[in-house]
Amino acid sequence: MRGAGTEWIFPLGIDMENGKITFTDRIKGAAKILFGYDAVKNTRRRRNRGLEPLRAEEVELNSVDRVRLISTLMNFKRNNPVVKAISRMKKADVIGKGIVPQPQTLGDDFNEDIQRLWNDWSPECEVTGTMDFTAVQKEIIDATLFQGDIGILKTRGGKLQLIEGQRIGNAFDGLQWSEKNPDKNGVIVNNSGKPIAYKVGERVNGSLQNVKEVPARDLLLYYKRIRPSQWRGVPELASCVNALQDVDEFEDIEMISAKVAASLSAVVKRENHSQFEITDRIAADDQDTTGRLQRFEPGQFHYLEPGESVETISANGRPNVDGIDWCVYRLRQVGAAVGVPVEMILATIGESSFSASQGLVLLYQAAIEEEQRALIPLLNKIYKWRIRKWLLSGDLEIPSDKKFPYGFDPYKVRWQPPAFRWINRAQQVAADYRYLQMGALSLDDISSQFGGDAEQALRRKAQNIVTAKKLAEEYGLDNYIQLFNQFNVNASANFADILEPALADEAAQPPAQEKP
Repeated sequence: MRGAGTEWIFPLGIDMENGKITFTDRIKGAAKILFGYDAVKNTRRRRNRGLEPLRAEEVELNSVDRVRLISTLMNFKRNNPVVKAISRMKKADVIGKGIVPQPQTLGDDFNEDIQRLWNDWSPECEVTGTMDFTAVQKEIIDATLFQGDIGILKTRGGKLQLIEGQRIGNAFDGLQWSEKNPDKNGVIVNNSGKPIAYKVGERVNGSLQNVKEVPARDLLLYYKRIRPSQWRGVPELASCVNALQDVDEFEDIEMISAKVAASLSAVVKRENHSQFEITDRIAADDQDTTGRLQRFEPGQFHYLEPGESVETISANGRPNVDGIDWCVYRLRQVGAAVGVPVEMILATIGESSFSASQGLVLLYQAAIEEEQRALIPLLNKIYKWRIRKWLLSGDLEIPSDKKFPYGFDPYKVRWQPPAFRWINRAQQVAADYRYLQMGALSLDDISSQFGGDAEQALRRKAQNIVTAKKLAEEYGLDNYIQLFNQFNVNASANFADILEPALADEAAQPPAQEKP
């Protein structure tokens, strides 16, 4: 049929020429029903598939559920060694000694001024004075695991203030869960979905109080996006809560079984029930001697009454050693969700072959580098903010345009993350040397593996050369290279090959004239 302003729409199985349902059309219609997507079919085992409505993330994880989830994950962070290991590894491998900026403007003097100002600011860049810029980066990376997001407030005093994700929201959470509301769980957005303000409060006895709006230009919200229409971050460990809880409960049960198996527990069985009732009424202090047998003392014999027998309580093969594989499987799922192989979490990487271990390291390295790339845009915003403040205060001056006719970008910067070390150090050194020769790697990239940069490496090398020259002169050595050997001074070759060029040079020389 056809409606006003619409195109022709034909029901399934209608002959468009004659307006009749043909046998072929019926077969085609049945085939579409029988051979459609299995992913949307409901069966007795999968009866709820596709029945949940599509809702925004701030509705799926509303403020009340968010607080409960964060509380659960923080408890895991305090008491679960696996979660503690994941947090420690993320901080150590993603940040390490810090992702440091390297100014890349056209002016060398301007770059040196920026580096000097940054080195003075970064050790005390946070308002409490307890964290340097490296510690701030580690807290940012850690927040995505447990709180989903973290706010970085750019204060008027030129320092950073970290706002935990649990402090962003509304004082009355239950009133603002509508998807049409511009308040997205503490993030105020305009008609285009762009954040224009954030609601920040204080947690007092678990409730959010003293909520104030902070303009979006002053606060940076860092989180990992899982869909385009998302304004709050979801904790990365949210999908791992059940797996972690399963492993915890299994360990508790197996620990009780192990303790029972490690001790000798016994029970006395009686045939005379009436006598048992009489004994049960004996005072507790007298039950060990005249009543129930409660414990065995080493080296003592206990005589039973007629009709009594003693049976020991066994754990029946507990603890279950096969359960370890099940726990490792569940932890492998947790590691896959956060990008950390279970072998790295449990420190069992050395139990496999070298090639398998190297493959795991490369897999882990890819996850770590992705974390670093995701963090760099946030660092760029902080860097530009600091450059603008230094330009406005007069601490920095942009060089003259005459020297740079194509324009001057004062914000151009390169961030140097800590590099990843290989398993085979000899192969790493050889590969780094080749990459350095080709220009694929810089000395900064190589030095970052050891927590430094190219300038530090070159300065230290220059100091070593100066020291070697002084010692060579002090001890009467012909050359300092004997102490600090930078180049190969020996080689193996055929003597004829070495002698042939010398003979050729000698033959090319003009004959010397005889003296009169």
